[in-house]
Order: sequence, then structure tokens, then C-alpha cells
Amino acid sequence: MTETIGTVTTDNMQKYKNYREQFKRLKKAFDNEFYMEAIFIEYAIMEDRAEAILRYEGNKIKPKNEQEFISLTRKLNRIKKIAEQKKSLPKRYFCDSIIENISEWVKQRNGLIHALLKKELTTEEVEKFALEGKRLARALSNKAKNYKSAVARREAKL
Repeated sequence: MTETIGTVTTDNMQKYKNYREQFKRLKKAFDNEFYMEAIFIEYAIMEDRAEAILRYEGNKIKPKNEQEFISLTRKLNRIKKIAEQKKSLPKRYFCDSIIENISEWVKQRNGLIHALLKKELTTEEVEKFALEGKRLARALSNKAKNYKSAVARREAKL
């Protein structure tokens, strides 16, 4: 039997607290050389920020049913597609290589996770990969924050 852990929140204050908690856990993971845990948290942060970016302008990806999981790759592809539109607000924030870099990191992360026991990896390699994930998670978080502010400013002018 599968038991659900935790509950999904839409409360902004609780979400902020959760977000801060995950960044604290990320720091602890690095401090204690738990790089696989760091990668897990980084992926979750990227997934949350990608979902938020899409939500800011009503660009959510609708699942076919309640059980369907919307992958980070699918969310990134939607952001990329929206950012390709000329003179769009997303183009100003997401036309650079960040989406490409995150997409590549996700592919490598998936390869790492699915072949973990089949690959020879040094701690240094995993650490380097986790550090890149941390950089990308922070960059996407900053882009999402700036984008949200820009959407709010634009809507205030309307």
C-alpha cells in the first residue's frame, strides 16, 4: 500500500516556508557531502519554479487525469515554447540558455539516477554535478522571481 507523505499546499506563506526549508536542507546536504540528496532537492526546486513560471500567466499544463505526473522536462519545453514568441514577456526572461542548461542537467540527472548502480562515479563527480544543479536551481529561482514581478507590474498597468 502506498501512503501519501505530506500535503500539497497552495498557501503562499506555507510555500515560502517550505521553500526556505528546502534551501536549508540543500545547504546541510552539501555541508555533509550528501550530494545525491542535494540533487534530489535541486530537482524539486527546479520543478516547482518551472510550474510557478507557467502558472504566473495561466500557462499550466493540464494533466489528462489526477494520476498523471507532469515532468520537469515537459514544463521546461512549454516555457521554451512560450519564450520563443516574439515580444512576449517570457522571451525577456527565458530566451537565454538557462532552459537549455537545465534540460541538459535533467537528462544527465535521469541517466545518473536510473543507472546509479551500473556506473562508476566518484564522489567528486557527483559533487560537481550537484554544484551545477545548485547553480541552476538558484538561477531559475531568481528568474522566476523576477518574472513574477514583471507580470505583476504589467498587470498593474492594465
